[in-house]
Amino acid sequence: MARSKPQCSPAGRLLRALLCLLILFSGKVFAAETLNLWHGYRGAERAAFEQLIENYNRSQSDVQVKALAVPFGGYADKLSAALPRGQGPDLFVFAHDRLGGWASAGHTVAPIDRYVGERLLGRFPPNLIEAMTFGGELYGLPLAFKSPALILNTDLVQAAPATTDAMVAEARRHTDRKAGRFGLAYSYTEPFFHGALMNSFGRGPFDRGGNLDLANSANIASVEMLARWARQDRILPEEPSSTLVTSLFNQGRAAMVISGPWMLGEIAPGVNYRVVPLPVNSESGLPLAPWVAVEGLFLSPWSEHPAAAVAVMDYLTSRQSAEKMAIEGGQLPANISAFEHPSIATDETAMAFRRQLEAAVPIPNLPAMTLLWVPLENVLKKVVKGAAQPEAEMRQLQRSLSADLARLERSRARGEHRAQMPAWLWLLPAALALAAWLLWRRYKAQLAAGWRTHRTAYLYILPAILGMLVLVLFPLLYGLLLSFTDTTVFNEHTPLWSRFAGFDNYAAILGDIHLWRGQGSERSIDFDNFYWTLLITILWTVSNVTLAVGLALILALALDKPIFGRAWFRLILILPWAIPNYITALVWKGMFHPQFGAINQGLQVLGMAPVAWFDSIGASFFTGLVTNVWLSIPFMMVVILGGLQSIPRELYEVARVEGAGRWFQFRTITLPLLKPVLIPAVILSVVWTFNMFNVIYLVSDGAPAGANDILITKAFRIGFEKYQYAYAAAYSMVILALLFCYAMWQMRISRTLEATR
Repeated sequence: MARSKPQCSPAGRLLRALLCLLILFSGKVFAAETLNLWHGYRGAERAAFEQLIENYNRSQSDVQVKALAVPFGGYADKLSAALPRGQGPDLFVFAHDRLGGWASAGHTVAPIDRYVGERLLGRFPPNLIEAMTFGGELYGLPLAFKSPALILNTDLVQAAPATTDAMVAEARRHTDRKAGRFGLAYSYTEPFFHGALMNSFGRGPFDRGGNLDLANSANIASVEMLARWARQDRILPEEPSSTLVTSLFNQGRAAMVISGPWMLGEIAPGVNYRVVPLPVNSESGLPLAPWVAVEGLFLSPWSEHPAAAVAVMDYLTSRQSAEKMAIEGGQLPANISAFEHPSIATDETAMAFRRQLEAAVPIPNLPAMTLLWVPLENVLKKVVKGAAQPEAEMRQLQRSLSADLARLERSRARGEHRAQMPAWLWLLPAALALAAWLLWRRYKAQLAAGWRTHRTAYLYILPAILGMLVLVLFPLLYGLLLSFTDTTVFNEHTPLWSRFAGFDNYAAILGDIHLWRGQGSERSIDFDNFYWTLLITILWTVSNVTLAVGLALILALALDKPIFGRAWFRLILILPWAIPNYITALVWKGMFHPQFGAINQGLQVLGMAPVAWFDSIGASFFTGLVTNVWLSIPFMMVVILGGLQSIPRELYEVARVEGAGRWFQFRTITLPLLKPVLIPAVILSVVWTFNMFNVIYLVSDGAPAGANDILITKAFRIGFEKYQYAYAAAYSMVILALLFCYAMWQMRISRTLEATR
């Protein structure tokens, strides 16, 4: 006889349920915390770093770290977009130079002083801790560092120079400009590399209080020394770039270069080299002190587990982790005890950069530093080319940057006083809703009838309408709204109504009537003036469109005839249009290089002197003009050729019978019948050329010193180099208004011409 299954009492069932709930709850309580970590490493660095993350996750069960490799090109923008809105990672790896801007703006990084003790800080040298500190608070832990040093071609230079005088003397021995050989090569017009000279004379661009102090005697002396190396000693190549420096070194045409660990992977296998610290400045008696970029681990202010995140920082900056990143990832670790590992201690290159760190100065992490890079580079370019005097240019730069900083500080002060949303602003959406309702009442019958009749057509165009609303209309309206504020990098996260500034931006743009700046011998044209930029934009547009249309018309007339190889000529002439314009722009930029460009080499073959293409306003303008005409001709030629082929041949036959010559036929038949095709093409060409960003930015970069910037590149610089977003938006609205006025004028002229026909 089978036993009956024992029945559970109600009390037992209740006890079971409570136990299940307790188990589930305890599982949640003791579940591992998850931390998100972002980094921008690639290749060996990424493999070594993510292996460390896996090791950490296996070593304990309390915290699990999820690493995400973000493409470096958009890394900074992703952080700036995500973190202030409470999204993004718990901790992230990034260079320290943006720390001041992030800390000042708020909601991006969090201080970690209360989680860090002396034991942890003792791993790092003081200058790297300084890089992670802003406003007296520690915001991260240094992970790795990168700084320039002197790299010697040991087949040419055996002994490292001890002083700058010895380095210049050695460089002279190896310089033969006609043969394209130089004793010293580096990107000397980039402020990052000029920092070595600047810091060896004084404190750099800021005083002890963190105030901008560019025009002091030490900084002027550093620029004067660079000018001597370039113009008197002539040991440096013209228009340097990292690509050119690497190429010269690999070809044995540069005896010494100043660069960092990023160049080592690009040195050709057969080149014998040695890395040594930079020499002592013979004038100041202090070593050349390059700027060092520090990669740090930073904590998000939105992290729910800050203590756990700092524990991950502790692990990743430990000696064992630093050794792994150095040996397997090729990093220069910030934890200096890692350099005691036999594999690293016997690496002469790594130890040379370690010695260089003793004199290196962290890039200032002050917000003002972000404004300095491009203007200082323009000053260095002008001085080394002899177009300006160091003292006058540094004083002018001090005044210009002080004005920009004052504008940013005003926006910061406004952002610190949070204003309540004005009552009248609530009326705006109500007014829009009322207007929409009234329009619906008035046109409801017509809209309903149109929908019933053309429903299929509306459905077809619906995706295009949605795309236009999202991609065109919304950004346009937002830009218009932004232009009435004083939004900058310091207050972009405050409510929009608290930044309202009325027509101040438009008044500043249109009211800037002072074309000259400075006094006496320092008097010069203000290339940042709106009306100067407008003049250059008009000259740029008119000259480009005139040449492109004229040359395209000539080519189209030629290809309209039955000449030999016409099909091949058409194919060849359309190729510049098929190649992406940024590639074409970079090719032309290389061809215009003053020393190694094909154009100057061709001039020298013909017995002519080479031209410094980017030193004067006219020559620099010409480089952009040639490039853009080259890009514009194919489109205009195809349009005109299509128009020519649509003209009836009988008209020409009748004209020839009547005795009309070719010029008369062209004036009375060809041009009038081409107008319906030519006028829209010219309108498009004007709009495209007026806003041709790529050619200006990539070929001449507005050289010299922004003199050849057009309105669209100037708006870009205001927004993304000066971080004055609202001012840039107002600039863009002015550009839109100018183009709208041109379009209306062109349409009126077209109607007038049609009426007179």
